[in-house]
Amino acid sequence: MKRGLVTFLLACAIAAALGALFLRQRGLRERTDSLHQNREAIERVRGEVHDLNLRLEQTRERVRRLETDPVEAEAAVRGIRRFMREDEKVYRVEEPPPPPETPPAPVESPPDTPQPAEQN
Repeated sequence: MKRGLVTFLLACAIAAALGALFLRQRGLRERTDSLHQNREAIERVRGEVHDLNLRLEQTRERVRRLETDPVEAEAAVRGIRRFMREDEKVYRVEEPPPPPETPPAPVESPPDTPQPAEQN
């Protein structure tokens, strides 16, 4: 029984030594470190791509507003041409819509009310 235990422990020690030698020869420690660095770099690049996609959407929205909103276009032109100060803001002032043009209803007096007599 003791001899079998010693043989087993010796085999385990040889296997551990061969495993350590294999790890050192193949540079697995450096490879795993490189793998972790590459994964971190990929995550950073994914974050940059996400930020760039957000900026792209914001730019598309701004272009759409410039195409459809004359006040936005004026603000952009004034900003580019330096026709406005740094702290100036362009506001849209809209006039209220005119009231609907319906003719006033004629006012009729009730038939039972006496009409005033004309004096000549």
